[in-house]
Amino acid sequence: MIEVSGAPRIDGLAFRRFKDKSDFSVMSSVGMVSWRADGVDNIQTEEELANEYDSLSSRDPSSEIVIAEVKGRPVGYGQAWPELDRDGERVFWHIAHTIPELRTTNLRLAMFRLNETRIRSMAKTREWVGKTSFGAWALDESNDWRDMLLAEGYAPVMHFYEMIRQDLNGIPDHPLPAGLEIRAARPEEYLKVWNARKEALRDKPFFLESNYDKQHYELWVNEPTFTPGFWQVAWDGDRVAGMAENHVPVEDRFLGRKRGHSQMLFVMPGWRRRGLARALLSRSLMMMREMGLKEASLDVETQNTSGEIQLYEGMGYSIAKKYALYKKPLD
Repeated sequence: MIEVSGAPRIDGLAFRRFKDKSDFSVMSSVGMVSWRADGVDNIQTEEELANEYDSLSSRDPSSEIVIAEVKGRPVGYGQAWPELDRDGERVFWHIAHTIPELRTTNLRLAMFRLNETRIRSMAKTREWVGKTSFGAWALDESNDWRDMLLAEGYAPVMHFYEMIRQDLNGIPDHPLPAGLEIRAARPEEYLKVWNARKEALRDKPFFLESNYDKQHYELWVNEPTFTPGFWQVAWDGDRVAGMAENHVPVEDRFLGRKRGHSQMLFVMPGWRRRGLARALLSRSLMMMREMGLKEASLDVETQNTSGEIQLYEGMGYSIAKKYALYKKPLD
């Protein structure tokens, strides 16, 4: 068991380290109700969590995860893990989840501060000459998690919009640029698509070279959201010209929403400003409608200067929610 400073006096409350893969189910169920209490529809399935830790050798659940229980019943968990950003800064991302019934106690704050204590310990045992920070993401409006981040000294460093098209009627039909064709990617072409994705996104502020190694490729192809039959890939001969990477999110299926999501929309530099992005998105929306879906969503960084927000608004999307990445220097 783990001693946690500042933990509330709750009969039977105890903290322990990650035990085995059965804890991924605990994290999924607790995380879902915790996020919903914060106004976020986000579900990380047991399979997604297992895939993440199975695919990435740098990740260790026994050191990254702490479970909170009351008389053996899971009521919360904390998770912390390191990543490097594109400027060479080391960021320890973390989350502290608790069930809504215990939000009136300071359990979540105790787990939040436990995360920071564990991060400081991890940082000391892993030498790094550059800057190191704490990091987290949250819905960028008042909620328990966002308010806790601000109260503990975190500040927003990047913002994203969730944009939704409320219906799939009246979809504009934008033609493909001459010389391109849409066809499904074959299994032997998945790596080619992955490498094109990497090169197309290289100029984005969220791009990380380390997220495109062999292990992250294996993580990608094993994710539940990996649905090549749902993609729209434009080909210039045997080269990828652009792609809309679509799927139906787990949370939308769970909530009974008939909503498709474009996780990634990219165009290779040589084909930009020729209408390809609109054509890919138009075909994605039409495909979603043919599948019986009723809505569509996507995410976009608010700082982008390439006109993406205007493009999406022109395709019938509107801003639904705003999210932010928060950081605090580790001193």
